[in-house]
Amino acid sequence: MATIQMLGAYGGRDKNKATTSLLVNERVAIDAGNLLNPLGRDARRIDAIFLTHCHMDHLIDLPFLIDAFFSERTRPLDIYGLPHTLEMVRKHVFNNDIWPDFNEINLLNGQDRSIRLKPIHPGETYEEENLKLTPFETNHTVPSIGYVIEKEGRKLMFTSDTYTCPKVWEILNADEAISALIIEVSFPSKMAQLAEVSRHLTPALLDEELAHLKREGVAIYINHFKPDFIPALKQELAAGKNTRAANLLDDGQIIEF
Repeated sequence: MATIQMLGAYGGRDKNKATTSLLVNERVAIDAGNLLNPLGRDARRIDAIFLTHCHMDHLIDLPFLIDAFFSERTRPLDIYGLPHTLEMVRKHVFNNDIWPDFNEINLLNGQDRSIRLKPIHPGETYEEENLKLTPFETNHTVPSIGYVIEKEGRKLMFTSDTYTCPKVWEILNADEAISALIIEVSFPSKMAQLAEVSRHLTPALLDEELAHLKREGVAIYINHFKPDFIPALKQELAAGKNTRAANLLDDGQIIEF
């Protein structure tokens, strides 16, 4: 079995909840919503971060990660993402106003820049060590992607933030090697209008969406709860026809697939 770790499992923060980040192996993460707190000094090992989109809850540790271990790094921190995502990172984070522009700052221990922004494109596969990550388009308020992660010959799909998205079920139904799905739910079903505007799922929407899954043997994991609504969301999901068997993720949880 392969494993990954959900470092941050929620769609918002409070004292005990952290935002989206997934550790694929000790060097590679997807999103940067919660890297430094759970990993501590082990976060210095991260050399590649694959972003899903440009919202703050998926980016927040980027500037602190490069700053915390700047004097120790011997290779650049590679930040992968859609062209729009990287443009927003450059414009609004590493811009010499909000934070130093580490795109233009060399490592102390080499001639390379401290960070490298690397554009990626849906449908193309990107390899890092023993990993393969294939991005696919999702349905959010900004250009966004999820990833099919291949590790040790096993595959898992991570949608990150999305509203209803036929592409998810198209990929899952076509690829029997994908044994697990991490998908989001953010708001209670009574907030369907807010969910539609913000392009997030509710328990009722996910229950409908799961009816499009035509394969057996896919483990379902749910993340991105808004902390204020956790009790209501758990109650709704437990009552759903297709969501009652889903696994509800928490910070730090290790997923086997």
